[in-house]
Amino acid sequence: MKLLDWYIIKRFLLTFVFALGLFSLIAIFIDISEKIDDFIRKKPPLTAIIFDYYIYFLPWFFGMFGPIFVFLACIFFNSKLAQNTEIIAMLNSGMNYRRFLRPYFISASFLAFVFIVLNTWIIPISDKHRYAFEEQWIREKKVTETQNIRVQIEPGTMMHMESFNYLDSIGYNLAMERFENGKLRMRIFANRLVWNKQKQMWSLENYQQRLFNGNTQQISKGAIKDTILPIQPSEFIVKTQYISSMTNPELNEYIRKEKEKGSPHISKYYVELYKRTASPFSFFVLTLLAVGVSSRKSRGGTGVHLGIGIFLTFAFLLSSQVFNTFGMTNVMHPAIAVWISNALFMIVGIYVAYTSPK
Repeated sequence: MKLLDWYIIKRFLLTFVFALGLFSLIAIFIDISEKIDDFIRKKPPLTAIIFDYYIYFLPWFFGMFGPIFVFLACIFFNSKLAQNTEIIAMLNSGMNYRRFLRPYFISASFLAFVFIVLNTWIIPISDKHRYAFEEQWIREKKVTETQNIRVQIEPGTMMHMESFNYLDSIGYNLAMERFENGKLRMRIFANRLVWNKQKQMWSLENYQQRLFNGNTQQISKGAIKDTILPIQPSEFIVKTQYISSMTNPELNEYIRKEKEKGSPHISKYYVELYKRTASPFSFFVLTLLAVGVSSRKSRGGTGVHLGIGIFLTFAFLLSSQVFNTFGMTNVMHPAIAVWISNALFMIVGIYVAYTSPK
């Protein structure tokens, strides 16, 4: 690489670090203002606030807004080059536009690699600590009950419950069916399903069991019956907001288990998984778009470029959020929903780059 490449890479990365640091401080102050009442009421130690929460808040903040800061940093730095006519000088010296883009994409590649490491390992681990602090000092009400449960506890066996209370490990209005070769073989109804911690098994209370064999059926009833089911009480509590605290291997394993159980939240898990790959790629998309937008010298100076950049930033965030919601609700395939914003803005970026002054 030439000295010019190192100059652009250095200035680009320094601008990015400065923007990230500045907005991180602003985000921390805003977060403190929102949680100050909880801190005063519950009085967590200052060391816990700093080292058990905000030290883990920063990776989450970068993971959430990293691509946007790359975009804004690129626009800010590149527009200053344009206003100083440095870009015109580079292109007039014989440098083609693709060669001009090289140091920007080298910088984006480095940041994307860092982002992949963060998304795959560091952010999930830090989120575990962040959620633990919030559960202890912030959240007023923990998730203790799940409504309208429908799970496949093993191949061919479906379980339905009206609700399950995690505090006392009791489920209400149970219906369970077992199928063999597509035919119903057993059906159980029970008023309550109770977990016996000492015996490590379940108890059916006020139950009725029907066994089907061809055209005949055998009915049995009782007040209580102990049984072993391949499911633990903790598996009935759905905490979809905590999937971000799983590393990729943990998330893949969790998805596998949830698919076996017939969970209705599979699409949400896949959106989270695919986002961890799509977000780093957005560094390249937004870098291409930012360079194209800010390469023109404007009478309004850097402010015009930043205004355009902020508008495009909100457009990107809005489209990503809308399509992610489509993926979570099965309106679109999760992979398509996660990647479509990158594809659309890549097309815009290529058009802007193609029409930029050469």
